[in-house]
Parts: sequence; structure tokens; C-alpha cells
Amino acid sequence: MTQRGRAFADIVYTILVVERAYPVEVIANAMGMNYAAFHSRLISRTCFSADEIRDLLEAIPDPRLASYLLDRSIFLPAERSSDADQAEPAASLQRGATRVVIEATDVLELMDAALAGGGIDHRKQRLLLKEIEETERALASLRLCLKGNYTEQSLRISRR
Repeated sequence: MTQRGRAFADIVYTILVVERAYPVEVIANAMGMNYAAFHSRLISRTCFSADEIRDLLEAIPDPRLASYLLDRSIFLPAERSSDADQAEPAASLQRGATRVVIEATDVLELMDAALAGGGIDHRKQRLLLKEIEETERALASLRLCLKGNYTEQSLRISRR
């Protein structure tokens, strides 16, 4: 097997097998696959198809999957509001704004600690980049929530 699709399969493997976030059998069933077929994709024997990746994103709401797929593109992943959030738009917006502040504060705390500790090495850099990515995702999600609650739904492509 070539390296094609291995990095994505490694992320899925980490989420399902290492972290045990969801039972493998449940995800395989949710995707309409038998365990053996799904397992061959987890261990990179077979690549996930585009439709399977879409189904996987629906079954496993983990931002690492979308972030991997959008890496090196001009796009950022954003979380859509749930039906419960749309029933209470003001509360949803408040939670979204609070999440942005918390994520940004985490970045500032890490940066301050890194600089006070003598600088940013490769481990601190990786952690900071991860926190910045989470902050970007929180901002993009808040933007999506605002557009969904206060403007007409339309298909627009915007650059960051």
C-alpha cells in the first residue's frame, strides 16, 4: 500500500482506537459498512472514498478530521449550529462569543508562559499552533452562527 490516505486513516485510528472516543463497530454500522471493510480502511490497507469521508465526518464530529482535509487550503473548518442552538439564537451566540474569548485567552496564556520561560521551542510552537487553530475554528463557527441567525441563507464563497 502506498502512503495515499495514510495520514487521514491515522487520525481516524487515533480517535477510534487509541482515544476510544467511539466504538469502531458503531461507526462502521453508522457508515453502512461491515467491521472488516472499515478496519481495512483504519489500518490503511484500503483508502477511504470521498463518500466514506463525508459519512465519517457526520458520524465522528471531531474537528481534526475536517482540519486535516482543509489543511493547505484557503478554507477554515467551522461548526454548524445544532437545531437546539437555532431555537435559542441569542444563547447560541453568547456561547459562541464566550468560546472565542476562552480560546483566545488560552493562546495568550501559552504565549506568555513560553516567552517567560525562555522562548518558543518546537513543542511549544506546535501547542500554540494547535490553540490558534482552535481559536480560528471558534471564530469561524461564530461567524457561521451569526450569518445563519441574522441574514438570509445564501451560497457565498468568501476568502479569509
